[in-house]
Amino acid sequence: SDLANMINEAAINAVKEGRGYVCQKDLFNAVEVVLVGKEKKDRIMSKEERKIVSYHEVGHALISALQKNSEPVQKITIVPRTMGALGYVMHVPEEEKYLNTQAELHDMLVG
Repeated sequence: SDLANMINEAAINAVKEGRGYVCQKDLFNAVEVVLVGKEKKDRIMSKEERKIVSYHEVGHALISALQKNSEPVQKITIVPRTMGALGYVMHVPEEEKYLNTQAELHDMLVG
């Protein structure tokens, strides 16, 4: 169901941009929409709020970078999303895994 939603979102984005095909950017944006919601453009944060959220998200990224078993950071953003996040850090696994060790789970929770 999530895969179908992602493909549908990617196709919608391609049509909005006047293309008859889906490109990698459409798929990447679709993954974000399905995982964290659409950009919440009506949520205007003050300069101080943006600063606080920035520090918060950079903190997540730094902690992840310091963890031995953490996946690499692909994206850091402070753009609010419709699912409630004021920002987030996206990690991308280097390989597909079905099981995680206790140390890997710990590092996911810490980051």
